[in-house]
Amino acid sequence: MRAVLVVLGLLNAASGALALIAPDTFFDQVGRYGVENSHYVGDVGAFVLAFGVAVLVASRRSSWRVPVLALGALWYSLHALNHVFDVGQASSDARGIFDTAYIALGAVLFGYLAWAAARLREPRAPVEREKGG
Repeated sequence: MRAVLVVLGLLNAASGALALIAPDTFFDQVGRYGVENSHYVGDVGAFVLAFGVAVLVASRRSSWRVPVLALGALWYSLHALNHVFDVGQASSDARGIFDTAYIALGAVLFGYLAWAAARLREPRAPVEREKGG
């Protein structure tokens, strides 16, 4: 779990940092949808960077895992839904479909990780010994 969260945290933090620090580059190379607005790209970058840092913290603090991963599942789900409506605004239809599927896969991954983290937190029931006669 920890290794997966480190990778996901670093990917989100790097993506967010790029959008925050170089919004024009992010728009041209990653998020070419609609008309460019560097301010809004930077705003989204700030959120994505913060989320990446939260995932990195969750990699070390197990008590953070379920809420951070559940937030990730919700965010990626809503993000994918937004892409469903804007597929035609991507640089190409193929790119729009790929991005939507890729983000939806992220939603499934974060949802699974939230579920797995919750299962790991549940106290295990003591094993009952059979009463022998």
